[in-house]
Amino acid sequence: IHLSAKAKIGLRIHGRIHLVNDVLPLKKEQAEKIIFQLINTSENKDKLLLHRELDFSYEHKDSTTLRGNAYFKRGNISVALRIIEKNLKSIDELGLPSVVYKLIRQKQGLVIITGPTGSGKSTTLAALVDYINQHSVQHIVTIEDPVEYLFEPKKSVFSQRELGSDTLSFSNALRSVLRQDPDIVVIGEMRDPETIMTAMELAETGHLVFGTFHTSGAAQTVARLVANFPPEQHAYVYGRLADVLVGMISQRLIPKIEGGRTAIFEVVVCNSAIRNIIRSANMSQMENTIETGSSIGMVSMKRYAMDLVDKGIIKEEDVVDFFREE
Repeated sequence: IHLSAKAKIGLRIHGRIHLVNDVLPLKKEQAEKIIFQLINTSENKDKLLLHRELDFSYEHKDSTTLRGNAYFKRGNISVALRIIEKNLKSIDELGLPSVVYKLIRQKQGLVIITGPTGSGKSTTLAALVDYINQHSVQHIVTIEDPVEYLFEPKKSVFSQRELGSDTLSFSNALRSVLRQDPDIVVIGEMRDPETIMTAMELAETGHLVFGTFHTSGAAQTVARLVANFPPEQHAYVYGRLADVLVGMISQRLIPKIEGGRTAIFEVVVCNSAIRNIIRSANMSQMENTIETGSSIGMVSMKRYAMDLVDKGIIKEEDVVDFFREE
């Protein structure tokens, strides 16, 4: 949902923007009133006016949760809102390959979920965490901006921390997380070198760490993570990643025949071949190794998509167009 002063309301439905033509553009005062109500607190209002942008979440009285980013454009206040589904979907409902169960049963290491904005990373991450919650006794610390899904403790204990209200930054929260006795740490976004480095340290010291990254595949994810660091540190970071990474889940959305969109996935399991590729920074070999790694559960995005074609869920021509654009 896109709201802005002096502009038509925009709705993104199945990946496409639709303008609402039967509603007049909001006046500046109307837009400000709506958005200030959504961001909810005077503290958030002050932050928005000072920094000119703000991530926030909003829960309506009917329990609908919105994730939002308020910002200014040409001096006018605007907001982009995303509706968060009330009910957590399970791993099976999302269609994730079964090898992900192996990844989330690891005692320690780093699991990265990747994909562009709006591709469903948060939904996938929530499904993985909720499975652990249902089947294992753990202390799970999440660091999010903002908190999207409020987990109901089942077998696990949760400490859900939100940037701004509970901690000043991802790096601050991660520096203190060891003193909070976690088993599992969930990092909303691996945004900066300090956050990435601390995530790797946690993964090395007996913790299972989940993080998200805005990339479209395994090879790009590794390269972009390393690119956050100065060139003289690249070899060291490649080696560190090779040691701690246990798997990567990448996802994109593609149109379904019956309407709407569905996710297609790539899953990398870090065996010795993948670790050698990462350690040597030879990313060009990653795709071929994923293709030949099906015996240990690796899934390439193309193979996953063609399986959906065979099941009559998506069209082959849409798959061809999708990978041509890639």
